[in-house]
Amino acid sequence: MTEIKKFPIPSAEQENIEESLGLVWHCREKGICEKEAVSSSLEKSVNPLAYGKLIQKGLTQESGSHLDLTARGEELAKGVIRRHRLAERLLSDVLSLDKNAIDPNACQLEHIISMEVTESICTLLGHPVECPHGSSIPPGDCCKREQKQLDPIVVSVDKMSAGDEGKIAYLRLQAHPELHKLLSLGLVPGTIIHLHQTYPTFVLELGETQLAMEEDVARNIYVRKGKK
Repeated sequence: MTEIKKFPIPSAEQENIEESLGLVWHCREKGICEKEAVSSSLEKSVNPLAYGKLIQKGLTQESGSHLDLTARGEELAKGVIRRHRLAERLLSDVLSLDKNAIDPNACQLEHIISMEVTESICTLLGHPVECPHGSSIPPGDCCKREQKQLDPIVVSVDKMSAGDEGKIAYLRLQAHPELHKLLSLGLVPGTIIHLHQTYPTFVLELGETQLAMEEDVARNIYVRKGKK
């Protein structure tokens, strides 16, 4: 009989620790590292004991008036953030979940997705670098290897071939100022596009409209293959 590997359901304490680490990461992204400010956020969002628990577990450390992640805390926090933001992309781009349901479900998934599933999701989505809200997704080993074991569902336009069709999944608006102009011209998530040509410039067809763009713009437009 083949032995089946089972992954334990995370305890409430483990979920609280992961949620706390994710919050500390969020605070740091916003430039908030002061002990009092981070402690207040943890108390409001997790529980009054969260700040002390992270220090007790050796996941954070106080440095003067600041709170820093330890090496172990950094590793765990990166994993939580990566799983959450990849789950957001999956729920948004592949499952087309209502935007109000994305974050609550991603909060659940971040605690139960294994490393193997996380890397498969990342590969399937074409190694996205941003979540639907524009926040960075920490890269994983699969991003460094650029695995091709799965055919990605979502790809950037610069990786498509002339004649390919698909539906706009998302645009990395912060990566290129010209993308904002393209939004006003109808290149918005959900739009069906046809890639007419890739050289000397990329030309997208949106119904009766054609939009020409350079490769550095095309690489920041992500498309879900097919028209569904």
